[in-house]
Amino acid sequence: MDNKKKLSTNSAVLNTLSPEVLDEVLSSCKVRTFEKNEQIVRQMDTDNNIYFIESGGLGVAMFSDSGREVFYSELEAGDNFGELSAIDGGPRSASVTALCKSTLTVMPFATFHDLMHKSTSVNITLLKQQAGRIRRLTERVYEFSTLYVDDRIRAELLRMAHKYIDLDGVARIPSPPTHAQLANRLSCNREAVSRELKRLENRGIMYKKGGRWIIPDCGILQKMVDDAHRT
Repeated sequence: MDNKKKLSTNSAVLNTLSPEVLDEVLSSCKVRTFEKNEQIVRQMDTDNNIYFIESGGLGVAMFSDSGREVFYSELEAGDNFGELSAIDGGPRSASVTALCKSTLTVMPFATFHDLMHKSTSVNITLLKQQAGRIRRLTERVYEFSTLYVDDRIRAELLRMAHKYIDLDGVARIPSPPTHAQLANRLSCNREAVSRELKRLENRGIMYKKGGRWIIPDCGILQKMVDDAHRT
């Protein structure tokens, strides 16, 4: 669904611009709302728009020729995607789907290209983003190469927990993935995820309440992950 009304963007990239320049940039953009499970871009598509997430959450995944899904990452309000195709002219490297109702600002290639030529702040922010993504990818490759499945599940759970730790030290993870979705992220089977989460529940390291995953003490989970990295 298209919406001609422009948002006051949540984008970490675009908010580096002055209000005047930001207004000019947004005048060339569209605002679109996507429903849960609606696909936004498809792997190997050749369009080159850039997307800035205003609200909601998205899942990024790749698919093998046989249709097997390999989950890559989640994106949330303030994140952006599509800049790789805009930079190198290549096809989309992954598919992106709305995990819940989500609103995005869609920027044409020409506007983004002009911004890259004119704004040092935009370029620096984009470079920092890419550096962060490379670091996270490096970490995940290391885990896939060195950790057992149970340890990878704990490490992924800890990554999710870090985003939701309250001042009391408790992590409350809203709308957690299903066991099957978590298995896709970690290239394992759903049964392995179910067994390990049940073990963690039995030990009091996590529990479920009101549709959330609650981790009372992330320090315990952190120690388990650290110990796995050292072995």
